[in-house]
Amino acid sequence: MKRRELIGGSLALATLLLTGQPAQAKDISLGKAADIKVGAARVFTIAGSRILVFRQSTSRYSGFIASCPHDATNLLASHVRSARVNCPKDKSVFNASTGRRISGPTAKSLQVVPLKVTSGFLIATLAPAATTAPTPTPSNSASGEEITKSARVPVGGGIKVNSKRGEIMVVQPTAGSFAAFSTYCNHGGCAVSRATASAIICTCHGSEFSTSNGSVIQGPATQGLMRYDIFERDGAIFLR
Repeated sequence: MKRRELIGGSLALATLLLTGQPAQAKDISLGKAADIKVGAARVFTIAGSRILVFRQSTSRYSGFIASCPHDATNLLASHVRSARVNCPKDKSVFNASTGRRISGPTAKSLQVVPLKVTSGFLIATLAPAATTAPTPTPSNSASGEEITKSARVPVGGGIKVNSKRGEIMVVQPTAGSFAAFSTYCNHGGCAVSRATASAIICTCHGSEFSTSNGSVIQGPATQGLMRYDIFERDGAIFLR
């Protein structure tokens, strides 16, 4: 059993022992449902969990834990093609609408995350074990994952990119100065949408965060964005 599963199980058990009630599932907003095009997919990193969302039609969405059940390979939005989720490592294939295994070495299907649309926002229901806090990224690695080319990040702005850890906002407040943050806004669970030279903006409720350190500039959010350790090399941005 993985350490993360043990932690989640311990939290649920602690809740039961202290309150006499089982830990409750948690509804978290992933942002505006319309932001995902029909036939497209997107990965969200929310409360330490990576969720793969596929839009089947104008009104139907599917959600799964973005991890291959065979070897825990992280699944990305780019791995969804022709309504199928393709694991790049072991070549397992899953139905993007149901999560059911189609082919490959695994005998398991993707773990489903229940989704619903409320007032135009996509809401995911996470089990207690999936709502633990994000783990800070180690910063002492000499290598890393390339997440984008430097030239793609506008000066005085930012872009959202997919990584093995989910979606990340990469900003360049001034020429040659890069920073990266989680897209998760703690206020309503929405994903931040855009960046200026000084602020990363969540358009759900108007919260703004500093592009220098992720701290809150303007509420209603009360906690800053988690910062990732990145570096630039040979015209590319790498995540440690």
